[in-house]
Amino acid sequence: MNLNRIPVPALVVLLGLSGNVLSGTSVVAQQGPPPGYYNQDRGGWDAPPGELNEIQRRGFHDGIEGARRDVDNHRNPDPNNRDEYRHPNVDHDLWKAYRMGFRRGYQLAMSHLLAAPGMQAAQPELPWDAPRPEWNEIQRRGFQDGIAGARRDVENHRQPNVENRDEYRNPSVEYDLRGAYRDSFRRGYDAAMSRLMGGPGTQMAQPQLPWDAPRPEWNEIQRQGFHDGIEGAHKDYDNHRRPDVNNRDEYRNPHLPPGQAMAYREGFQQGYQRAMSHLMGDRDER
Repeated sequence: MNLNRIPVPALVVLLGLSGNVLSGTSVVAQQGPPPGYYNQDRGGWDAPPGELNEIQRRGFHDGIEGARRDVDNHRNPDPNNRDEYRHPNVDHDLWKAYRMGFRRGYQLAMSHLLAAPGMQAAQPELPWDAPRPEWNEIQRRGFQDGIAGARRDVENHRQPNVENRDEYRNPSVEYDLRGAYRDSFRRGYDAAMSRLMGGPGTQMAQPQLPWDAPRPEWNEIQRQGFHDGIEGAHKDYDNHRRPDVNNRDEYRNPHLPPGQAMAYREGFQQGYQRAMSHLMGDRDER
């Protein structure tokens, strides 16, 4: 073969192919991530904690990616809105581990992304009398009925106690929907009472708040934790579980950015303890 008559580009290709043949190797395009993708730490804030196992690390990475998509699309920052969290693409017996890692990655990413310059939370703060967007029809109905019940109690100078409302004790809904209705009713009632008691010229017959009313000075996150703690105590009591707030998954792993988790847990713990004391007979907790 006369190499001087072969064009330079063709010569380069020919020599390259010859080298592969002589070395006994073949050129194969790599498809997809290399094995052990979730074992490779990317470094920085988005590196998974070392104690996570393979499935948890996979969930952690997916949680970060899910948070990025929600921020880019201006969606409510909640991992429960992610289909890959609700229905993980892993064996069913691994769902719990995957979800734990997903939540940690999602919350960490949200905290990082929403703190970046120019980034804002997807959902603006709602008016005090607006139900949560994710609530169903029963929850929204309970919330509005709670607000209406609080207004009636204020107008009639009755003691501010949600237990005095007949529509709370005996809601006109199907039995299996009563828990959701009562929870949102109590939230609406408390929100309205807090608002109305601070209004000009409004005085209550009894200044002492009921046992299940959150502290007036608490912020929205603490109040949410307080109500969730009461609900968790009711569930443990009904299921004859040992009264321990640390057994509640929503207390150990709140679906909130890390900066808000501490405030949520504070309210949750007080709501849980107060409800347990009330349910077990000590009604002088306050």
